[in-house]
Amino acid sequence: MREITKLFAQPLQLRLSKHGVTYGEWRFLRVLWERDGISQSELSDLLGMTSAATVFSVNLLERDGLAQRVADPRDRRRMLIHLTPKGRALRDRLLPYARHIRVAAFAGFSEREVRQLDLMLTRIKSNLGNFIREQEAPRVRRR
Repeated sequence: MREITKLFAQPLQLRLSKHGVTYGEWRFLRVLWERDGISQSELSDLLGMTSAATVFSVNLLERDGLAQRVADPRDRRRMLIHLTPKGRALRDRLLPYARHIRVAAFAGFSEREVRQLDLMLTRIKSNLGNFIREQEAPRVRRR
């Protein structure tokens, strides 16, 4: 799976760089295009990243004028991440690159095979998430 991710990322990064966007920023933009205005902690959870890595990445998004932090009006301690007009405008330019690479990746696959693979990968993700939660659960001491 790591090799496939790398093979997908290489041609995508070449295309993103023409717009001044890194692959790391791309990952955040993808989430924010669908869920603009979510908290940093929600963003961390959705991307499976530590809060420190998310803070660093959001700093870069702000530096590049793609997103901004806004205090949550209901809880001023909580910061919400909003796309800027520049960040929003990139959606229509960048998503076709990913679609084009996806079409190339699934050449020769039937729709059924693509759905089946998606279901299997979703199950693997769920299984591993459950496994990790079980490992992290406090152990009950027996006397």
